[in-house]
Amino acid sequence: MTVDDADDFVAFQDVRVIRSTAPALLCGIRDKRVWLSRAHISGKLWCTGDRGTLFIRRWVARDRHLIDPQEPDAVPLPEQSISQRRFPGRLRMVRADRNTSQR
Repeated sequence: MTVDDADDFVAFQDVRVIRSTAPALLCGIRDKRVWLSRAHISGKLWCTGDRGTLFIRRWVARDRHLIDPQEPDAVPLPEQSISQRRFPGRLRMVRADRNTSQR
């Protein structure tokens, strides 16, 4: 196979399996969560909670934006800063049986 063959595998370190089903895994790779078909991955990650190195077919990694599509040697994309949504500091609970018109 050539280096630019789309069926080559690209290694990703520190991958976390968030959820697993028979046909696919939901994986945390860097700052992304992606579903990956078991037919397009290789490695020792099988079920929820597993963590380690996962090999993903190059074309799938490009399709899921895990690697730079312009680079033939599959250099991983740099992590982008994501603005975190701020939630209120305190949550207020309201009973369901409470009449909301009595404020």
